[in-house]
Amino acid sequence: MSGVRVRGLRKSFGAQHVLQGVDLDIEPGEVVGLIGPNGAGKTTLMSCLLGFLFADHGEITIDDRAPDDLPIRARTGFVPERMNFDRRASGRVFLRYMARLANASDARVDQLLERLDLAGAANKPLRQYSRGMLQRIGMCQALIASPDFLFLDEPTSGLDPNGVMLVREVIAEQRARGAAVLLNSHQLAEVERVCDRVMFLSKGVVAQHETLRRTDAIPIVITLLDGNVVRMTVANDEEIASEVRKLVESGAGVIDVRRQAADLEQIFRSTS
Repeated sequence: MSGVRVRGLRKSFGAQHVLQGVDLDIEPGEVVGLIGPNGAGKTTLMSCLLGFLFADHGEITIDDRAPDDLPIRARTGFVPERMNFDRRASGRVFLRYMARLANASDARVDQLLERLDLAGAANKPLRQYSRGMLQRIGMCQALIASPDFLFLDEPTSGLDPNGVMLVREVIAEQRARGAAVLLNSHQLAEVERVCDRVMFLSKGVVAQHETLRRTDAIPIVITLLDGNVVRMTVANDEEIASEVRKLVESGAGVIDVRRQAADLEQIFRSTS
């Protein structure tokens, strides 16, 4: 399975040029974050990737096929920031309806209700659901067919801390099973926690890419008791332990060791 490929994507609405030559790659088993200020073109890009909008120029392929190809849509999950529901239906009835459309089983519905901590509310009408519960039922419907490609638009919006951690775990599970995931969010801390790479979109162009996680190179910062800071790049956790051991054996007092991550807030400010 190949992933998501975007090359030279352009989209305008009349005289307003929203996307002006966007390139993007998402590999299977990778979570890519999409961040940028309001009006940067994130929603338009997401809509083009889902086949809701057609690009004026450029190319989009998902597993080497068009995004509106029916077999690709059957392998795609989407969580919009706000979903419209028939509030008279219960959570279970809604998901069973979605399962019928996706040729999924009732057992899959029950599994997802349990995983997203909604089993206790499964028979309640959706009009009684809180904003956070509706967000989680939206995640359930996106995962009903175990999609290979998952597009998430502000999936933690309206969630309490427990809900945020739960969705974070679910996203990690999708990465682990090999799904290609695109996460659009304004919550930079969450992006930093769950994403492997981040794409900064500004005024319709990709202003910057940042790699947050690499398997072959781990930047770390070691703070010493005397106030000095040691920065280095290592290959794995065993090498981190080895470097700390060397410092301790040399007589240095080590008080903190942490992986160095990109300062997304600073980058956001500089690219907006």
